Amino acid sequence: MKNSIINNLFEFYKLVGTSNSVYTTTKQYSFVKANADSWPKVIFELNELHLNYKDLHHKIKDNQLPNLVFLLENKLIETHLIKHKFNLRSSTVGMYIDLQKKNRPEDDFASIIRVNNEKTAIEFARIASSAFNYNILPSTILTLISCNNLKIYIGYYQKQYVSCGMLLFDKNGISGLHMIGTSPKFRGLGLGKKMTNKLLYEAYKNSSKQAVLGASKAGEIVYSKLGFNADAKFKSYII
Repeated sequence: MKNSIINNLFEFYKLVGTSNSVYTTTKQYSFVKANADSWPKVIFELNELHLNYKDLHHKIKDNQLPNLVFLLENKLIETHLIKHKFNLRSSTVGMYIDLQKKNRPEDDFASIIRVNNEKTAIEFARIASSAFNYNILPSTILTLISCNNLKIYIGYYQKQYVSCGMLLFDKNGISGLHMIGTSPKFRGLGLGKKMTNKLLYEAYKNSSKQAVLGASKAGEIVYSKLGFNADAKFKSYII
């Protein structure tokens, strides 16, 4: 499943990038470089046969490329990155769930709404920015609303919108769960779990056989309890 996980994630990056006119692909790699100090900024789809590590380092230093290289764990590529003075920033886990072996969640999501206009896009950007601790522009989210294969949601609690999540139905029929987050003050209340179940509910409606996501080490524990299995390790490098 690791290829299905990484392919869904890369398709997500491409969708966000092309929708905002900030996606570029070359024979060495692809990258998304949002304008100003905002998300997303990432280099991905490294081509091991054509990759020039010295040139990659130079272009990042010169601000031609984003300072974040994301890849499926690969000892050879990582050895070259480290040799060219890249540093490991983080490790995350790719996970999947077989929807044919899991009961469909009950439709109990009255507190979660679809993002479908400027007002709700602003709310999503606010929640996600606080949840992930990087700047997400409302305009970035607004461009994604019309994408037929992407569903965007926010959830409210005590009359405030405090959680967010996205679901990408990719070209292979896999449903990818992305950007699941909760405002820091409202963590520990099960709101992230509820958003995850909402996205899984929508994955069933997509008739997906599997759903995938990327998780931190802490997130891996939470998602494992929901039935997800770890099947890949991702690495992020910076200079």
